[in-house]
Amino acid sequence: MSLDGAVRVLLAELTTVGLDPRAVCAAEGLPQATLDDGTLAREPRLLARVLERAQRMAAEPLLGLRMAERARGRGVLAYLTRAQRTVGDALEAFARAAARSWGMPDVVQVERGERTAVVRFALGDEVSRHAVEYLVGRTAIALRRDGAPPLRIAFRHAPGVSPRVYEEALRCPVSFRQPATEVVLRATDLARPLRAANPEAAALLRAAIDEAPSASVAAARTSARARLTTAVGDALARGARLDRETLARSLGMSGKTLARRLAAEGVSYRDVVDEVRRTLACRLLANEHGAGAPLPLGEIALRVGFADLAAFGKACRRWFGTSPSAVRAMRRVG
Repeated sequence: MSLDGAVRVLLAELTTVGLDPRAVCAAEGLPQATLDDGTLAREPRLLARVLERAQRMAAEPLLGLRMAERARGRGVLAYLTRAQRTVGDALEAFARAAARSWGMPDVVQVERGERTAVVRFALGDEVSRHAVEYLVGRTAIALRRDGAPPLRIAFRHAPGVSPRVYEEALRCPVSFRQPATEVVLRATDLARPLRAANPEAAALLRAAIDEAPSASVAAARTSARARLTTAVGDALARGARLDRETLARSLGMSGKTLARRLAAEGVSYRDVVDEVRRTLACRLLANEHGAGAPLPLGEIALRVGFADLAAFGKACRRWFGTSPSAVRAMRRVG
């Protein structure tokens, strides 16, 4: 998403700490239009004022971290990273997309070493502490979720409270007043596969970002098919039900709006779900799941979202014209 879009996601997360973004702006003496006209993205010091006001209203000195812990919003960059094959691929994709869509070269840098890897954030002094801690917090939480917990975290700014409180929240050593803001993890963890990997969705989202004008990703934001593709893959990876309304809400819209946007792109909700399931089944039957031994067919059926092997077999015959075991055998030969 654009820098303006990223700021809107950040401000929308104020609801997770019990605040209305418009009420916060009003308390700071700003017109309601400030939330919608891009002013806060263009003027980081004004955004810092809004977040400081929010900190006081919520009585929460770790505002950014608390919002990261309870984050609901998932912009296009979040979906792009979740769709990658590995942790390392996700970090690299995030760095490239952030630089282009935010119009800030090298804002996120990934350095690979022999024993450790570093995710460095090049954010200016004018950027709010809360915004920095939100971004770093979401990164750390995502890494831990994907089996790559941070070894340590450093911030350029001073702490808002005792460093021990940060360490309890981020679950690793945290230091302040350092030369750079960065997250350090084990180099070997970069190769960890992501369960929600979806190369097709990743390609769609990457193309939308690359084809959009610099610092603007309107095309990516409106690509309902690409966003739904990744959301479905994410839901399957978590073992969640593929409920249209639930998935639509995760994309920030109603089920009816999602249906309209998909129709405008020439597909339906069922088309997208079916394609994600087919692609995932193909990968798992080919043993492309990051583990050594092939998965049992019953487990593949569950991972693809079917209640039993019979239903999965029926789908395979529709997709591939033969049974799951036959597909697996053909993949081994190929």
